[in-house]
Amino acid sequence: MIDLMDWDLLRVDAVLSARESAVSRLVRDLGHLVEADDLFQESSIIIASHPEKVRAYLADAENPGHLTRWIWSRLRDKIRPELRRANQTVSLTRVEATHQ
Repeated sequence: MIDLMDWDLLRVDAVLSARESAVSRLVRDLGHLVEADDLFQESSIIIASHPEKVRAYLADAENPGHLTRWIWSRLRDKIRPELRRANQTVSLTRVEATHQ
C-alpha cells in the first residue's frame, strides 16, 4: 500500500524535534557537503510521504530516539552518492603539500 502525503505531521512537536536533531547531526558531521535548508526540505518530504511509519515511531514510547534515527538514516541515504564522490576527490592542497 502506498502512503498518502500527510503534511500535518510537520506540526507535531515530537516530529519537529526529531527532524531538528537529525538535520543538526548531519550538518555537524557533513556540513561541508550539505546545507541545513536542503536537509530540512528533504526531511519534510520524507516525513510527509511516510505517515504510517512516522506514526508508528511516535507511538513507540519506549524508543523515542528511533524517529530521529530513522529520519537521519533516510537523509544520509539521500546524500550518500555525494559523500562517496567527496571521499574519492583528492584535495589540491594535499597534493601540493606532498610534492613540496
